[in-house]
Amino acid sequence: MTSTITRPDEPTQIDHGVPPSRGLRGVWIVAFGSLVAAFPIYTLLAFPGGVDRDSIADVLTVQVTIAYFLGIFAAFLPIPSLRKWSRFQRLQAVVLAFVTCSYLTHLTWELGWLILHKAIANAPDAAWAYPWWAYIDGGDIRYFLAEPNFMMIEVLSIINGCIGMTGLVLLWRSRFTDHRGTLLVMSTAITHTVLTWYYYGTEILSGFDSVNTASWFDLGVKFILLNSPWLIAPWLVLAWGYQLLLRQVAAAKDPAAQRM
Repeated sequence: MTSTITRPDEPTQIDHGVPPSRGLRGVWIVAFGSLVAAFPIYTLLAFPGGVDRDSIADVLTVQVTIAYFLGIFAAFLPIPSLRKWSRFQRLQAVVLAFVTCSYLTHLTWELGWLILHKAIANAPDAAWAYPWWAYIDGGDIRYFLAEPNFMMIEVLSIINGCIGMTGLVLLWRSRFTDHRGTLLVMSTAITHTVLTWYYYGTEILSGFDSVNTASWFDLGVKFILLNSPWLIAPWLVLAWGYQLLLRQVAAAKDPAAQRM
């Protein structure tokens, strides 16, 4: 079914999540569903299937990059069922898609690497380690070297994911009226921005020692484009959080405004 929300943005009204939209839900299923399915499918193609692993890694990178951008920014697309949505509703849908995707990435792929990084480095030809090796091959060899300063980036990312998940739980349980949840999610946006610039900056200052600069694909897509949503979306999180805080403060003074 399509959304019937027609009211304008009002600072005292709080949207308790995302209004229903069949079109948006379909885009999310395609984008994030393909993201989840990609790793087991391409692992099977690379190992039992015998397909060239470098080629598979490149195709996987393209699919994951498209899935991130399409899934995260879907609510900004001209989807018919979103025509009556307010700008804030679209922004909130983008933010929720980004933070949910981001926190799950921190607490699955990155946490898995942090726990198993030694075993992963010693298993370049093992199917179970391919979800990480697909990125190490040409993308960023720092995941192979696992130096302390780089590992600390991943530790902070995982902590950030835990903080963000706590904020999301507070927001959903309170129907988006708990300002503590908003502040926690906003704080993760700051950490995302700092860590991402550190991730890029240290590699740039080192002369791209860990990236295959001879390949425009490895540098431009695997290293830069794949991670770029974490340079863009955190600013949207901060803009959303500021507007939501205004609504929460106003709603606290006018409980009748806490409605759809």
